[in-house]
Parts: sequence; structure tokens; C-alpha cells
Amino acid sequence: MSKTVFLLLEQEPINQIGLNVLAPLLRTQGFDVHKGTDVSQVQPDTAYLFIETSNEDAWGRLKHHLVNLKVECDIVLFNLDENPELANRALLSGIRGVFYTSDNADVMMKGIRLLQENQLWYRRDVMCNVLNRMLQFNKDSLHKLTEGDIEPVKLTKREKAIVGLMSKGAKNKEIAEQLSISPHTVKTHLYSAFRKTKCRNRIELLSWAQTNIPNELR
Repeated sequence: MSKTVFLLLEQEPINQIGLNVLAPLLRTQGFDVHKGTDVSQVQPDTAYLFIETSNEDAWGRLKHHLVNLKVECDIVLFNLDENPELANRALLSGIRGVFYTSDNADVMMKGIRLLQENQLWYRRDVMCNVLNRMLQFNKDSLHKLTEGDIEPVKLTKREKAIVGLMSKGAKNKEIAEQLSISPHTVKTHLYSAFRKTKCRNRIELLSWAQTNIPNELR
């Protein structure tokens, strides 16, 4: 059974990479490829949403798409110009990968295959930058703990269970199914965990959990 991919294009396409290169490559891997310019067109059975990303207010436009997305699927950016900070933000926000306007067909194919294996697709410098941010976050957290008596963060049993499943790569829908709760309830518990730990995203929350509740991640 083929998986569905949706290419979310700009109103004025950046170039024809999405249609002339990326789409055919996806089809060779058994994907059923659809395209459109409005996130509301994304179908419920979509496995991957590839979002064309322009330079003009790229982060703002991306947030607009994600806020209005009603489908649970993996997000990938494509047609990205050299924009390290946007790539960093994308990785920290849980976006699965980034394809650049300068990528050739061989690079794209390698990235598509790794995404199919549930791996991330980012350049090494972006991965290193985000790893350094995580390490700095851990260092800052340790420093705060040594400043004096601080009320320990206490996650509920359900919040710990969700973080534990998230550390194993489970998505919100999969977590909901395993815990017999709704995806909305999963999001509510995650937001509560973010607030308690003062983490800004899933990567920081997992980093916090590795330091503070390692037994819950085994």
C-alpha cells in the first residue's frame, strides 16, 4: 500500500525543483504524490507534508501552515536557501528534515530513503549546532540546581509515560493509542510538562528527562 505525500507549494513557486525532481523521486519510492498551495488541502492519510519554504518571513509563514494543519504527519521543508537559523529552528521544533535549492537528485534520494527509515535529514553543521544548544541547556539547568534549594520539578505519572514513549520515537497519535487517550489529551499533558520544566520544545524536554528522570526513558 502506497503512502501519501503532499507538496505544499508557494503561490509563486520558488523554482520547479518540487515538481520536476522531488515529486518523481518520491514516486519511485512508492509514494502517492499530491500538491497544492493551501494547507487545508492536505489529506487525512498523508504520511509526509513537504513544505516549500521561501526566504520572505519564512518562519512566520511556516508557523502559519503548522497552526492550520489538521493532519498528524511528518513535516519536511524543501526549496530552502542557505538559512542555518531556520534549519536550527526546524530541527528543534520536530521537523523531520530539510532539502535545499542546491541539493541534486542524488542528495534528495538519499534524504528520502533515510526519512523512510524514520531518521532525520539535516546537514551535519545544523545537527552539531542543535546538539550544542542541548548541551548548553543541560549545563544551565545543572547550574541552576546548584544555586540553592529549588523546588524539584514533579511530572505526573501520565506525563512521565508520555515523555517515555516520546523518547522512543512515538508520535502523538501513537502515544494516544498506546495510552488509550485522545491526541488532544496527549498535547495537553505535553504542554503541562513544557511549563513545569520550562522547556521550549520536545528536544529540550527529552534532554531534561535524560538528566532528571532517566529511569522513565528505559
